[in-house]
Amino acid sequence: MRKNRALAVPFALWAFIFIVVPLLMIGWYGITVEESIPYTEVTMEDGSTAFELEDGTITLERPQKQTVVSLSNFKRMIEPTYLKLLLRSLKIAVITTLICLVLGYPVALILSGRDFKRPALWLMLLILPMWMNFLLRTYSWMSILENSGILNSWITALREQFPAFDAWLTNMGVGRKIIFLYNENAVILGMVYNYLSFMIMPIYTVIEKIDGSLLEAAADLGASPTKSFLRVTLPYSIPGVLEGVTMVFVPAVTTFVISQLMGGGKVPLIGDIIQNQFGKSSDWHFGSALSLLVMVVVLAFMGALNRIDREEEPQKEVRIL
Repeated sequence: MRKNRALAVPFALWAFIFIVVPLLMIGWYGITVEESIPYTEVTMEDGSTAFELEDGTITLERPQKQTVVSLSNFKRMIEPTYLKLLLRSLKIAVITTLICLVLGYPVALILSGRDFKRPALWLMLLILPMWMNFLLRTYSWMSILENSGILNSWITALREQFPAFDAWLTNMGVGRKIIFLYNENAVILGMVYNYLSFMIMPIYTVIEKIDGSLLEAAADLGASPTKSFLRVTLPYSIPGVLEGVTMVFVPAVTTFVISQLMGGGKVPLIGDIIQNQFGKSSDWHFGSALSLLVMVVVLAFMGALNRIDREEEPQKEVRIL
């Protein structure tokens, strides 16, 4: 037993350095602020400049900022501006997750079907785009959706080729160039494209492991394919669904690259604000406080999913009647 524990030491050390320490640093930055020390410039007898502090101490060096414990970051965090950004991030993350679930579950179900040929090949085609750089994939969508991009060029060609189509779009209030980018829908599209495979894979893995004899028994007992799905496949696939929801929701609620590129800065999310605090603004303290807020939201979400999974576990029994 002790030998087995010794094997875990490298991982424990790695986890402490790269997980515990950063979390402690974020927590410390979140509950502290940098304040300037009040001082007054005074001229000494020899003509040199000194600095007098509030307590009467005189120093020749200009006082630097000091770090003090304060809850001002959390008070600032609950301002309507930041709460609105958080709610928008949650809304877009939920919409993205639901779309990925609606699109991903049928795909996973089809791939796991017994009559489906070469599922490994199709899985590889689904995963293949993930091998490309994340930024390149996003820029590719921008080149497709921009005003002079591929999609608008095709639509323009169709309008010139078919006057009736052009008249219909004009009556619908659609201009010569359709604005696909720099709005909420573009951000959602970018997230769905980048995270859809994260939903398909865990659902497919779970459905693939369902014992085929359960479906055969359901069919022998007179269950229709729809009832077999509702009573057998769906309940047993819930763990995969919950895992897929987690894998999509968590990065969707914290992302900032997609919103910056496909949103063009017009759809700021909470991740953009955090990235800005650690970047241009150089306010690590407020950025850490916002990070703690997002962390609490994500942990609460994962805790709710874990509770749902525990409640569903006893109900995984086949009932045809």
